[in-house]
Amino acid sequence: MICFWLIENNFRVLIAACDTFRAGAVEQLRTHTRYLNSLHPPEKHNGLQMVQLYEKGYGKDAAGIAMEAINFARDSRIDVVLVDTAGRMQDNEPLMRALAKLIKVNEPDLVLFVGEALVGNEAVDQLVKFNKAMADFSSSVNPHLIDGIVLTKFDTIDDKVFKVL
Repeated sequence: MICFWLIENNFRVLIAACDTFRAGAVEQLRTHTRYLNSLHPPEKHNGLQMVQLYEKGYGKDAAGIAMEAINFARDSRIDVVLVDTAGRMQDNEPLMRALAKLIKVNEPDLVLFVGEALVGNEAVDQLVKFNKAMADFSSSVNPHLIDGIVLTKFDTIDDKVFKVL
């Protein structure tokens, strides 16, 4: 939804595939990228693709991939980089350390927590614990913590699943 809004407002977007652990994560982003580009074909935008995918496969360092993607976007005059990281729980120390590293190394303009709306008030508890874990695992005196939250909701009807942001 965020990417769709960006391209609707004529921003070129690079999606950095930094979930290098979950099988199918890169393929899922490739499908989304293809679909978003079908909504905004290059011929309507001076031959430019509005959404590109930056991926280096699985088992790689997410912070390094994000850095490469940001440099690629800068060199290619792409407006926005969306970094898709692995889902994680706030009590998973190795994944929280990896996220803190990604943020410290790349100094993003905005860090969004994406949570499941159906958990209700538990989402606030998750956000507080997640933010604390990011602070605890960062080696910075003033770490960049969470700037905002995106709540998603999954509804199922028969065998179809709809995701709404």
